[in-house]
Amino acid sequence: MAYREKTLVLLALLLAAAPALAQRNEGRRAGDQRVDSKLRVGDPAPDFTLKTKDGSRQVQLSSFKGKRPVVLVFGSYT
Repeated sequence: MAYREKTLVLLALLLAAAPALAQRNEGRRAGDQRVDSKLRVGDPAPDFTLKTKDGSRQVQLSSFKGKRPVVLVFGSYT
C-alpha cells in the first residue's frame, strides 16, 4: 500500500471512531471521577458522596443502607 493510501485508511478509521470516543467523555468535567461500568438490574448501587443542597455537609449513600429507602433521580424533575 502506498503512503497516501495508508494515510487515507488511517484517517477513515479515526473518523469512524470519533463519535464513539466523543460520546464516552461527553458532559464530563475536569476532575470527574466516574468509572464506566456495566451495572445490571439487581446489582447494588455504587457508593458515592454528595454535598447537601445548601453545601453545609456531605452525605454518603452507604450511610442510608438498612435505615430507609433512597430514591435517586437523574435528570430534571421541575
